Amino acid sequence: MKEKGDSIMQALKVATVPMHVKSMDQYVLVDKEAYNKLLDQSLLGRAWIMDNVRDRCGNKSIKWIKENIIENPKYSRQIGRMEQQGQIIHKGRGSAWKFKASVMADFLESHWEELPW
Repeated sequence: MKEKGDSIMQALKVATVPMHVKSMDQYVLVDKEAYNKLLDQSLLGRAWIMDNVRDRCGNKSIKWIKENIIENPKYSRQIGRMEQQGQIIHKGRGSAWKFKASVMADFLESHWEELPW
């Protein structure tokens, strides 16, 4: 019967790659599947549509997002600034919304506790 430490050592033997490392503190061993998921979750350089914002808000309705975030007077200056800087794009009634993913994610994170979940 293998012990827990044996399986870890075996995985390390399989994953041997020659490299020169000065300090192991700067590295984390992650399996390939987890690494690919992390890459997919990166927000830099990505645009969201309304469905992405809905997903981040726990599948709240578009109406809820508009009332509680986009059209909420409490956030009007911040949302207006994001629109002026091209981080939120909406050209009028019926047109699609686009959001700079990293900026909108930061907004949601910083106002999370204030929103009426």
